[in-house]
Amino acid sequence: MAAGTATLERPTSLPVPADRRVPARPVERRAVWWAACLICGGLAGLLLAVVGTLRGARPSRRRVLIVVWGTVVQAVLACAFAVLGSGGQIRPCAAPGEGGGVWQTARTVLNAPVSGAALLYAAGEGGEIYHCAANGTTAVILDDGFARAGTMYGTVFLTDQRAETQSPRMRKLSEHEARHSDQWALGSLLAGPAAFPALYAADEVFFPGAYNHFEQAAGLEDGGYDPPPDSPPAAGRLAVLSVGVLVGYTLAASPGRRRPAPVVRPGPVPAALHDPGADRGRETAKPAGRR
Repeated sequence: MAAGTATLERPTSLPVPADRRVPARPVERRAVWWAACLICGGLAGLLLAVVGTLRGARPSRRRVLIVVWGTVVQAVLACAFAVLGSGGQIRPCAAPGEGGGVWQTARTVLNAPVSGAALLYAAGEGGEIYHCAANGTTAVILDDGFARAGTMYGTVFLTDQRAETQSPRMRKLSEHEARHSDQWALGSLLAGPAAFPALYAADEVFFPGAYNHFEQAAGLEDGGYDPPPDSPPAAGRLAVLSVGVLVGYTLAASPGRRRPAPVVRPGPVPAALHDPGADRGRETAKPAGRR
């Protein structure tokens, strides 16, 4: 190149700005997934999620949708409990000095989704809501929506008992239902909000009424139950259940209900399986024609 001539330089391209959106880190996604499993399945759900993550297993799309929707529904119901529960009257249902403390607050938080669902139902039915000042439970007076004298849902007690709240009978009943609220909160902590009703229903099948172990733990006298005089009818019910399972298994495994084996019909022989020697034999067997 001659001296004094200007050299042409290639223009440098401007750097392209990187995407400012920072993708979610795997640790953050795992933390969110574990929290959702804890809300829906309690400590058992959290343990299963952690074990699955450590083993490298990815949850299916269906499982993710179920857990996410379950978490969203529980969050909405908990907000409903916070809104609807603030409008009730405060009544001294229990004896002074009973209840309170850290466990009562934790129980209220653990039972918030179930309590919110009960308050939504009570608001739709026009029930009268009041709070027990000492033990932190909420009572709703309704005409239906419960079993026996009343049913506890989380920390909300649906009942038709319109007696004086400060009477000894109502104070005992309030403490009985508060113990059921403890049982529900413990079940939610261990295995999710559906754990306690499932266990209670299973116990009620074999130990009904006063024989129910959850009712006995809550106090039969405070709940208005008479002490059971005889042994529970669990043996008879277990026998009936065993016979039913045996009969069902026998009917399902009987030969008459099995599908018949498919019949294999012989079809034409493929051309590839023909014996060429047979064809030559047939040709030699033909009579000679006239010359």
